[in-house]
Order: sequence, then structure tokens, then C-alpha cells
Amino acid sequence: MIPAWLALLDGILAVVLLAVGVGGAHFFLVTPFLGFQLFLLSVPIAVLAFLAGALGLIRTRAEARRAGRPLALAGTILGLGVAAPLAVIIFSWMSMTAPPINDITTDFDNPPQFVKPPDMSPAAMTYKRNYFAPKQSAGYGKLDPAHVDEKPDDAFARTKGVAASMPGWQIVYVDPASRTVEGTQRSNLFRFCDDFVIQVRPAPDGSGSLVEMRSRSRDGEGDFAVNYNRIEGFFAALKRQKSQTAAQS
Repeated sequence: MIPAWLALLDGILAVVLLAVGVGGAHFFLVTPFLGFQLFLLSVPIAVLAFLAGALGLIRTRAEARRAGRPLALAGTILGLGVAAPLAVIIFSWMSMTAPPINDITTDFDNPPQFVKPPDMSPAAMTYKRNYFAPKQSAGYGKLDPAHVDEKPDDAFARTKGVAASMPGWQIVYVDPASRTVEGTQRSNLFRFCDDFVIQVRPAPDGSGSLVEMRSRSRDGEGDFAVNYNRIEGFFAALKRQKSQTAAQS
């Protein structure tokens, strides 16, 4: 009976940890990082429930112990129901080839700087070139800024508009003097907060403007390529908007 009860209790605990971790983080009842930790903790608890349940099913085959069989079966189902899909998700995350960094920029030597990140000091957002630059180069190769053929002020006006239209982006700071746009984006499930800053600069050779960008995550070391993809996605949107405007004119 002990394995059967253990399976049931562990199965219930795994479900509770999963619900509190994911639901709590999603609805801002717990911090994103705590929610993610609870999510991860539910996996070994669920595996333990499954193993205890399997042992309980074996031990309750005897007539004298048959009363504990429903408990063992329930624990086995709960454990498997939580562990199996989460194991697949975690394995897919671990199989990603993105480098273990969470701060991506188009300019290693003069990256765009954060001025007013929400709930953070600018000093905490300092770019660590010696740490991030080699890993970004090795993991992604060179990430160039977007080169546009407009004057800096015109390019900034268009950049600001495209940034404001990006799904899930929240613009938190705009400085026309430095042609800078800052914002945040939260992940869909755990609501992790990422910060980005975009700055339009004159092209060194006078041929239009360069749109430089930096994107970073506040939690963890790796980002599963989210920040790199955010920059690439924005540059693609900038190019797409230019093509659509040209087609309409």
C-alpha cells in the first residue's frame, strides 16, 4: 500500500507544481523564474509517481492488497501524464544549438545602451563584450545592422513606427535626439521579460543610415535564440514595411 499511496501523493504534487509554476508565472502570481523552477521540479516528482505507481500495480496484484490498486493506477496515470509531455518539451529545448548567452547585439564595440529599462538600473544592463561577443560570433556568426537608404531622422521615424507595430512589443522609451527606441517583450507562457534597444545612426560612408539593435533577457544564461530571432525578425519587418510602402506609392 505504501507505493500506491506514494504514487498518488507524488502524482498530485506533480500536477500542483506544474499548475502553480505555469499558471502562477503566466498570471503574475509568482515570478517567472520561480514559476519555471516549479515547472522543472514537477518532472522528477512525476517520474517518481510513475515509478511508485508501477511498483504499486505489481504489488497490488495479490488479492489481499487489491484495495490499493486504484491508488497506484491513479498515481501512475498522473505521473505519466505530467512527465511524458514535459520530458519531450525539455528534451527539445536541450537539443537546440543556440549558444548559452542572453545578450545579442549588432555592434560589439559600440552596442546600443539602455537608458530607462523598466524596474532595472542601466548599470545592470551593461554589455559584457569580452563574455558575449566571442560566444555570439561562434554561435551565430556576424549579425549586421540593417542598412537603409534614408536619412537618419527619416529612418528613425520609420523604425519607431515599425517597432510600435511589432506583436507583443511594449515601447517604454523614445529619444529623438539620440534616435533611440527602448522596449520590452514578455514570453507567452512564463512571462519572462526581455529588453531591447534600437538606435539609428548615420552610415559611416554617408550612404543612408544604420539601424543598430540589442536584445537581452533578464533571467537565465541561455535564451534559446529568442534575442537573435527578435533582431532578425525586426529587421525583416523593417524591410517588409519599406517594400509595402514602395509598392503603394
